[in-house]
Amino acid sequence: MAGFWSMVGLVFKSIFATGETVGDGSVPETETAEPVEPCLYAIAHFVPEDPSGTPLPDQAGDWMKRILSDIPDTTALSLGRHIAINTDIADLFQGVREAHASALNLAHRQDATAVFWGQTDPDTGTLNVHFSNDTLVSPLYELLMPLIHSFHQPQHKDTAAALQILLTCELLAQARGHDRRALQVARLSSHLDDFQERINNGENIADAGPGVVTAYAFGAVMLAETGERSYCASAIRVIEPIIRDILMIVGDPQKDVKKAKQPAGLLHERITRQQTVETVLKTEDMLRGVGDLSLVNPQRSALMALYGTLLNWSMISNMNARSGGTAIGLWKLLERRFELMAGTPVSRAIAIGKLGEAMMIHAKEVEDIEMAQTASGHYRRALGLVNAKAHATLYAQTAYGLAESVVAQSSIGSVGVPAEQVIPVFQAALKVCSRRDHPYLWGRAMFALGSVQFSTGAAEKDLKLISQARMNFSQAYEAFDEAAARGAARAASGSFTRAENMLHQLAQRQSVIDATGGAGEAKAS
Repeated sequence: MAGFWSMVGLVFKSIFATGETVGDGSVPETETAEPVEPCLYAIAHFVPEDPSGTPLPDQAGDWMKRILSDIPDTTALSLGRHIAINTDIADLFQGVREAHASALNLAHRQDATAVFWGQTDPDTGTLNVHFSNDTLVSPLYELLMPLIHSFHQPQHKDTAAALQILLTCELLAQARGHDRRALQVARLSSHLDDFQERINNGENIADAGPGVVTAYAFGAVMLAETGERSYCASAIRVIEPIIRDILMIVGDPQKDVKKAKQPAGLLHERITRQQTVETVLKTEDMLRGVGDLSLVNPQRSALMALYGTLLNWSMISNMNARSGGTAIGLWKLLERRFELMAGTPVSRAIAIGKLGEAMMIHAKEVEDIEMAQTASGHYRRALGLVNAKAHATLYAQTAYGLAESVVAQSSIGSVGVPAEQVIPVFQAALKVCSRRDHPYLWGRAMFALGSVQFSTGAAEKDLKLISQARMNFSQAYEAFDEAAARGAARAASGSFTRAENMLHQLAQRQSVIDATGGAGEAKAS
């Protein structure tokens, strides 16, 4: 009978206790799930107003509202006007920035966080779409802001899928907390999976226009920022032909044409027909042939930056280790473009930092310590261009890269990490980086700090330093988990376990020393 009343008590407790779950793991009825506020986004007119200011029928805008309504947790708003880039301004980049800022300000007045704007070419029917949100206008992604997603077949199903990828990227950028981020990562991955399968099967996904490729590549970059980098290789494959076409335009490299040796006939007579062999230049060689940097307009520079970002992420994941030379050449080109052609300090800092990142990764691959030292120099130059207060996240990312480049030099040279130099730099990056807004970047910096502390503490048998490393691994795990970066979270968990084991071994060693008065120190070692 007592057992019966105990069971009844448990039942009542499971029903009325707040914040607890019942036996099957479900949420109690008294605790309802927090409602998710819909993501508000705006769509501008894609057809200019007539001279009197009267809006004209906008088939493209109406169609976008219909196809984007399939994305859950979103609500579309009408911006009520047409946005165009001022082409009369001397600095085209400044014109692009002003247009994006204007579109986003109008969207913010309606509490929208993103806006689709652009125009429809009346002659060709091409739909040119700009996508603006808080992420793209932030210093961290300034180089990608001028992207234009062009579609030759606006009503094509791939065009609809590409626009849905862009909107899902906005949902991911707005997500906070593990559950919401994991949900949006899964949704974005499902959109990219369809295209990736077609790419791996050799299908051309650009039939509806290059905007399908740029949207897919942009989604791959956004997922890479959460630790999911499995789409980078396929994105590189489909965007590289576009980059090569650009390099042919801005550099006009001449293909090497070599005359082949004429084969002899039966009686050693020369065959009159000549054979020529065309040597197709590598992308790395084409980058060296760019002479007129003024031809690298905002759209082309954004495409190059998107391509270079994918190359860097793929090298980090060891999925495309041979792309080091191409990435280095591309970021050198963009740095010169922004240095000589009215680039902002932020644009230059991003290009220089990405150049340092590419050189650091490639230096570790080929074990070139001089290249790693050069990478550190690039990071220092980039830090000199960044205002820590105005551009905190970019400063944190650059400082993290500088510390990583110093660690890379130690690894290549097989010497100890200069902890006294590296640890303060990691700590400075963590101090200015927001864990809530950028949990993956914050987790990477914390994990790197813990790794340096652990290696130094293990070498010096420093219990305090290893304890700090263990705590930092734990915090890195929490940040990675919040960012829905499962692979990084597993790595942080493994490092936490290693730190725990090392502390246990050192504690046993110290207990043996204390018990034997130092006589058993050699045996414990």
